[in-house]
Amino acid sequence: MDEVPSLTVRLLGGPPAWCGTGEIALGPAQRQAVFAALALRAGHFVSRKEIIDAVWGEQPPHSATGIVYTYVSALRRALEPAGEPLVATRAGYSLDLPKQQVDVHVFEAELERARGHRLTGSHHLELESLRIALGLWRGSALNGIPGPFAETQRARLNELRMYALERQAEVALDLGGYRELAGELAVLVERHPLREGLHRMLITALFRSGRQAEALTAFDRARETIIEQSGLEPGPELLSLRQRVVDGDPTLHHQDRPERHRLARALPEPPSVFVGREFELRRVRHHLSALLTDGRGGTVWVDGEAGSGKSALLAEALAPAKKHTRWVVADELTSAVPLSLIADCLGGEALDSLARTVTDLCAHGPQVLVFEDLHWADEESLLAWQRLHRLAEHLPLLLIGSARPLPQRRTLDVLRSRLDGEIVSLPPFDGPTVEALAEETLARDPGEDVLGFAAEYTVGNAAYLCELFAEFAAGRDITGAPHARVVSLVEDHLTTLSVSCKRMLTSAALLGSSFTVADLAGVTGRDLRELVETVEVALAARVLETEGERLRFRVPLVRSVFAANTPPAIRTMLHQEIASTMAGTGAPADRVAEQLLQAGDELTARWIPQWLLDNVGALSTGLAVELLHLLSHQQNLTEDQHQALTAELAGLLLPERGTADPADTRIFWPAARITRAGQPWCAPLHALTRPGGPPV
Repeated sequence: MDEVPSLTVRLLGGPPAWCGTGEIALGPAQRQAVFAALALRAGHFVSRKEIIDAVWGEQPPHSATGIVYTYVSALRRALEPAGEPLVATRAGYSLDLPKQQVDVHVFEAELERARGHRLTGSHHLELESLRIALGLWRGSALNGIPGPFAETQRARLNELRMYALERQAEVALDLGGYRELAGELAVLVERHPLREGLHRMLITALFRSGRQAEALTAFDRARETIIEQSGLEPGPELLSLRQRVVDGDPTLHHQDRPERHRLARALPEPPSVFVGREFELRRVRHHLSALLTDGRGGTVWVDGEAGSGKSALLAEALAPAKKHTRWVVADELTSAVPLSLIADCLGGEALDSLARTVTDLCAHGPQVLVFEDLHWADEESLLAWQRLHRLAEHLPLLLIGSARPLPQRRTLDVLRSRLDGEIVSLPPFDGPTVEALAEETLARDPGEDVLGFAAEYTVGNAAYLCELFAEFAAGRDITGAPHARVVSLVEDHLTTLSVSCKRMLTSAALLGSSFTVADLAGVTGRDLRELVETVEVALAARVLETEGERLRFRVPLVRSVFAANTPPAIRTMLHQEIASTMAGTGAPADRVAEQLLQAGDELTARWIPQWLLDNVGALSTGLAVELLHLLSHQQNLTEDQHQALTAELAGLLLPERGTADPADTRIFWPAARITRAGQPWCAPLHALTRPGGPPV
C-alpha cells in the first residue's frame, strides 16, 4: 500500500496546509481560522466553545455551533489526502499530528533551544538555532486569518520574530559579522523605525566596519525618526552611543569572546532513594575503577525501557567521578540539528577534529563521557559516537551511552549490535525490589494487596512504581483511573510513537485484556496490511506483546492511560460499538459481555437486552450475573425485557434446592414495575424465596 503523504502546517506565511509538496485548499477565511485554532494546539482536543470563541469572540452568531460542524466536515474532506488527521469526538476536535509538522511549534522550539545556548555561552549554536527559527517564516503570521484568537497569536508571533531578529543581529555582531550585518540592519531599521535596539546595532556595525561618519549619520536619522513618530527623545543608551562613536571608544570595537559550550548538564546528584540494581551497579563501577585506577578506557551501553532507571543507575555509579564527567542528554529537538549532541558535549571545535579534541581532553586526565537517550540522537551524532567508541580503546576514556527500545532506528540497532563494550540491561523490578522501594519511599506499610497490585500494574517499571507510591502516600486511590502525573509520565515515555500508532493503541485499549489483529481491524476499520505494520511498531517498542495468537499491552498501566484518554461518554459508546462488532462476527459471548461491562452504567444500545437473553447460557456465571444485574437497572427496557432479565438473574442467584446464601440478601432485585407510595421499590431477593423451594 502506498504511503499517505504527511500533513504539514505553515502558519508563518503562505497557504496554511500542505500535503507532501502540494497545497491543500482549505476554503474561506473563517474555515482557515478553525484550522489555525486546531493547529496551534496540535495533539490536544479543542472544544466547540473554544473554537467559537476563537473565530467570533464574544458575539458569535446564533448558528455558530452548526457553522462549526459544517466547517469541520469540510476540513476533514479537504485533509483526506493526508489521511485522517482531524479527529472529531463529543469532547471536541483535535488535529492529530506531531508538533514537528507545525511550523509555529518548530519556531518556538528553536527559540527555546537558542535561549538554552545563550545561557551556556554557546554563541555559534545559539546563532544557528535563531537562523533555523527565522528561516521558517515565509511572510506574515496567520496571514488573512480572521478572529480574535488569530489576532492575538499574530501579535505574539510577530513580537517573537522581532526578538529573534534582534537577538540574531546581536549575536552575529558579537561574533564579528559586522560587515555583512550593516546592510541587513539598514533594511530592518527602515521597517521598524522605533526599535532602538536595531538602531544601536546598525551604528555599532558601521563603526566597527571603519565607517565612523556613516555611523553618526545613522544616529542623526534614528533620533529624527524617533522624535517625529513618538514625540520623545531616544533612550540614554542610544544617546550615549553617539558620544562613544565620536570619541572612538576602543571598547566599542569588536572583542573576541571565547565560545563556551555547555556540558548539557552537570553530573546529576545520586537519587535519594536507590534500591536494587546491585549487579548492574557493580558492572558500571568496575569500568569506572579501571579508568580511574589504571587509565584503562572502555565503553558501556545501558539498555532499558523508559522509566527503568537508567539515569538513576548512572548517577549513582558515577558519583565518585563527578569532576571527570561530562553528561549530555539527547531530546526530541536534538535530531533537528546534525552533530549538536557532540558539540554540546565537547564544544564546536570537536566538529572539525573529533580525535584531536578528545585526545587533548584526555591528556589532562581520565574522562567519562555520558550520552543519555541516544534513541533521540541525530544520525551524524550516532556515527560520531561510534568513532568515540573506537577512541576509548586507546585513551583513558570511559564512554557511556543509554537508550530505550525504539523501532525503526536502524543506525541505533547496528551501533548496538556491533558494540564490543559491555551492555548493561535493566530488567523490571522483581517483587523483593518493589517491596524495598515501598519501604524506602512510604512512611507506612502499604500491605501485600497494594504491593501486589503495584507490581502487576506497572510490571516492575521503576518510574511508574515511584509515581504510584507517591499517589498512595498522598492518600489517593491508585487502583482507579490513573492520576494526572502518572498519565503525563506515561505519555512522555510514548512520545517516540507515531500518531498512527497511538490511534491504534487507543482503540486496542478498549478491546479488553487481550485481542487479535482481526479485532483491531473490525474496530478501527483500517486496512489490514497497514494495521499489521503499526502493530509491529508497537511490538518493537515493547508497548504490546504477544500472548499465543493474541496481543495485549505489556504494562496494564499503559493500557489504562490510553483508555483514560478517551472521554467517558465516548468510551461508553465505543465499548457498545465494539461489543456489537464482536457479536456480529461470532466472538465468544464472554468477550462481548466484558465489553458491555466496561461501557459503564448506561447501556443504551437496543440490541443488548435481547442478545443477553439469547446468550445468557453461554456466559460464565459471574459475568452473566454482573451483566444481568447491571442491565436490569436500565430505564429503556420494555416490560417483557425487564421481567425476562430479572427472572434470569433470580434463577442464577437462587438455586432451586435450598434457600439462597445469606450473602445474597445484600443484592437487590430491581422490580421497576412494583411501586410503593408511587415510587420504584426494590425487594430483597430473600423475600422472593420459599424455604426449600424455588424463587416465587
